Amino acid sequence: MTNGGGNVTHPSKRSVALSLRLYRALARAFPDEFSNACGDEMVQFAEDAIEPIWRHHGSLGVARLLLDIAMRVPAEHLAELRQDIRYGRRMLARSPGFAAVAMISLSLGICIATCAYSEMNGLLRDLPGVPNPDQLVALETRASYPSYQNYRRLNRLFSATFAYLAPVPFGVSFGGRSERIWGHLVTPSYFSTLGVRPVLGHFFDLVNDQPGQPPAVVISYRFWQEHLGSDASIIGKSLRINGYPAAVIGVGPKEFLGASPSLFVADLWLPVSVDARLAPELADNALERRDLTMFQVVGRLRPGVTEAGAEAELDAVAQQSQQSYGEAEKDRKGRRVLLLSGGKVLPLRKQDVPFFKQFLLVMGGLVLLIACANVANMMLARAVERRKEIAVRLALGASRARLIRQLLTESVLLAAGAAVPAFLLCVWLMHLGSQMQMPLPIPVSFDLNPDWRALLFTLGVTAVTGLAFGLAPALQATRTDLTPALKEGGQIQLRKYRRLSLRNALVLCQMAASLTLLLLTGYMGLGIQSTLGVQEGFNPSNLYLISLDPVRDGYSAERATAFFQRLLDRVKTLPSVAAACITDTVPVALDGNAGVTFSFPRKQAAKELHTARKHMVGRDYFGTAGIRMLAGRDFRRQDEASGATAVIVSEELVREYWKGEDPLGRRIEVSNSGVSPGIGAMPGTIDYRAGVIGKGLQVYEVVGVAKDMTEDLVASKKHPVIYFPLQPADYAAPSLRGVTLMVQGAPGVDVIGAVRREISAMDSAIAPFNARSMIEQIAQFMSALKAASWTYALVGVFGLILASVGLAGVTAYSVTQRRHEIGIRMALGARAADVLGLVMKEGVALVTVGTVVGLAFAWAGIRALSGIFFSVASVQGNDPVLLLGAPLLLAGLALIACYLPARKSMRVDPAVALRQE
Repeated sequence: MTNGGGNVTHPSKRSVALSLRLYRALARAFPDEFSNACGDEMVQFAEDAIEPIWRHHGSLGVARLLLDIAMRVPAEHLAELRQDIRYGRRMLARSPGFAAVAMISLSLGICIATCAYSEMNGLLRDLPGVPNPDQLVALETRASYPSYQNYRRLNRLFSATFAYLAPVPFGVSFGGRSERIWGHLVTPSYFSTLGVRPVLGHFFDLVNDQPGQPPAVVISYRFWQEHLGSDASIIGKSLRINGYPAAVIGVGPKEFLGASPSLFVADLWLPVSVDARLAPELADNALERRDLTMFQVVGRLRPGVTEAGAEAELDAVAQQSQQSYGEAEKDRKGRRVLLLSGGKVLPLRKQDVPFFKQFLLVMGGLVLLIACANVANMMLARAVERRKEIAVRLALGASRARLIRQLLTESVLLAAGAAVPAFLLCVWLMHLGSQMQMPLPIPVSFDLNPDWRALLFTLGVTAVTGLAFGLAPALQATRTDLTPALKEGGQIQLRKYRRLSLRNALVLCQMAASLTLLLLTGYMGLGIQSTLGVQEGFNPSNLYLISLDPVRDGYSAERATAFFQRLLDRVKTLPSVAAACITDTVPVALDGNAGVTFSFPRKQAAKELHTARKHMVGRDYFGTAGIRMLAGRDFRRQDEASGATAVIVSEELVREYWKGEDPLGRRIEVSNSGVSPGIGAMPGTIDYRAGVIGKGLQVYEVVGVAKDMTEDLVASKKHPVIYFPLQPADYAAPSLRGVTLMVQGAPGVDVIGAVRREISAMDSAIAPFNARSMIEQIAQFMSALKAASWTYALVGVFGLILASVGLAGVTAYSVTQRRHEIGIRMALGARAADVLGLVMKEGVALVTVGTVVGLAFAWAGIRALSGIFFSVASVQGNDPVLLLGAPLLLAGLALIACYLPARKSMRVDPAVALRQE
């Protein structure tokens, strides 16, 4: 220490000792090579210099000394890491074949794992821009507006609630042309409950909820940019929606596309109080009817309120309401209300979450595990060739930890090199997946594009992968016995054969994981393949579909009815048209309607209820589509009048309920079925027109029987169907796909172009949309299933190839390791076939054990999967194609992969092998 006059004083012994201990601790933190070369000198220097530094420079000088050495520690580690990286790159460059195969395997493994995570993240992510999304809950099934009013009074449960009707198509006019835009009809509390703020203007308030107010609309940020050119003065201007003006009062936040953007994307929001002429969905006093369960209900839970508690109280309110109003389901057992997470882009039931979470990650993890085990086996085999190099480095003083770090650096370099193409491939694949269209009349889309979370996941997987497949080979390689390894030929050592070695354990993991993956993907793939057959029962050749929606182009119901009659008459006169009809239902499509329940009129009170699909078609529908009438007649003009009671039933309905009796002239009592909730990524009932979901019983007369058609995603699965004639009320409230003009045209003629010209000639303001051939309709309908089937098939095949390559590598390694033993056996008279059997025995044992373990895991996975994914309902878990075919395929390929390198054992020259010792 120094006094005020600059004189030097002696430091205390305690200060010197403490400083020396700190210096020695920092010196021990240097890398081994640096410590071996300079460590003793540095410590000796510190012991000699620490006290003089204290004496002449005081505590500041000692601090500079410690800071200097502290800064050099990471610098030396980085220098050594750079050296390891350079050396690792040189070693990998010397084995380009090994590096290429390893990087391809890892790239595909990391890519599939990242794709699985991206898909899970895209489906389960929170609503963008919504604060505290975990507080939001949604009703699983739709509710009537009076029921919503009961729920919103539960202030002790919810801090805020809202209801909305979705999906809703709007016809928006832009400079004389009309475009179909999707949106929601919402209560004023929609945006405030979600907690989002407008970019421009304001959102709805209680004034907008009053009937008779001028129509107001909120537009999305995307709509504002793409259709209105980001016009900053748009607030207060009018948009023409469904033929009526509506004032723009606000622009939503960026990336916000509604409360359920995956299933029901929204670019426009209108209040539920708008006139029914602007929103046909609100016709027939929809806001007052308890039988129209058409509204999605969402609430924000108060702090301390649990989802289970809220569900129980809502269920009690629903039961009490049903009892009070004497509703038909008042005596039904079970829950009326179930809650979903309302803060996700895809609201899911609790039982559906495991498929979108655990299954995807398990499938990706299995592929990555197989890839890691494969590369680990390759590195073990490569370590044999480097035993002499490692022994020399150990003999020259390198520590085992130093060599392990070097080998791990090479592993991480491989993983890092594989991560870049893996992430780029994932981005491309997920972009394709995001563009895929679902076979529904609404624009269901899933944003699966990888984001920063997926990038972090890729980096994490890369680091873990590099350590996972590199650590075990590094530990094994550095356990080298120096004396034999340094001898000439010492890389080949006669060792006792071990049945359970690290290499064999890795191959067992590969075989078990591959079989599990193959069976799971095969189960999914066969389930989907069983659905690929939807052209049964009608003739799709030269059949064309054009959708129109005059009501949303500003027509009244009467004017729309007259328009379609005139259009049909004109189209039928075209020389290129063989037949035409107006229809609501089209073949190979998911309507999203709830169907009907029916019974046979009887005198006794108890009647047995049956269910059937509901199709609404115009006259000449069956002839135009090529559906054969088996009995009776087609619909006539008088059947399309209001109050007419003629229906046509399907062959399956007659077979199932009339047991071959003549159904013509029979009477049936029909009512609409209740709405159904969504299943997984499918939205459930989406046709909420009063004529489709409204309650009421009516008696109909069967006038015809039509041949069965494939009715859904499961091939050859027939359903009872009742066909109803289109009536004027159906033109007033078109379905989500509008009203379809179906035309049977002549071959080689542009039928769609001719029909478009007729429509334009009648009224250029009418905008036809979704014009396509039936072949295109079928392709679009099946595209998602075919893509999923190919995905599962490719994942399974990739796992199969990796397992086979891994087994081939282990066999080749075994032949190399046992070359001296094989030479001795052959010198003592062993035949080539005996040697081949000796080598193959190990492969057969690995295949057998791996198959048993894989079957056990796959059986458990299939049982869990069968209750989650609907498309595999037609495939049994004990299907022999799966349980016998998959293990035999894997075992066959594995044994071939084992046989090819095993053949080398038959060509071992005993004289050459014995000279190696």
